[in-house]
Amino acid sequence: MKPENQEKVTRFYQEPLMLIVIGIPILAVIWGSIMLTTALKTKDSLVSDSYYKDGVSYTENQSWDDKARSHKITATATFTADEMRLSLEGLLDEYPNTLQVQLVHPTLEDRDVTLLLQQLADGTYAGVNDIELPSRRRIWVDSPEQGWRIRAYPLIEAGEVIVLKAQ
Repeated sequence: MKPENQEKVTRFYQEPLMLIVIGIPILAVIWGSIMLTTALKTKDSLVSDSYYKDGVSYTENQSWDDKARSHKITATATFTADEMRLSLEGLLDEYPNTLQVQLVHPTLEDRDVTLLLQQLADGTYAGVNDIELPSRRRIWVDSPEQGWRIRAYPLIEAGEVIVLKAQ
């Protein structure tokens, strides 16, 4: 015969509270393993492998920005699907024959593009566009032979005028 006031005995793994107490640490270990695996198998695209060299070249190139500022160099650029055109203005004794244009992607280094613009007979510059439009890029226009640089960070759209100046 059973006593009437005896409580029903359940095993510990059948108790809902015990499942929560054990389940949370187990889920934390599983989630931690997933995050560790993801971190080890994917590439850090935002971190430059040559951060020291990039920092040194940035301070060295400040003189290029200063020279562009002192010569009041500005440019207007337009992009089409296959061409980039640029008009240059400033207090230069002689305009360069070529300009180097770097179209720097904000996060992915392998999507950076460097263009070479040639001076045309009318004084403007033109080169082949290698990026899909629209695209947000840092645009650096520089003249290695004269040692100046102008920049902008626009959304590049076909036919839109972009103004570049010394920063």
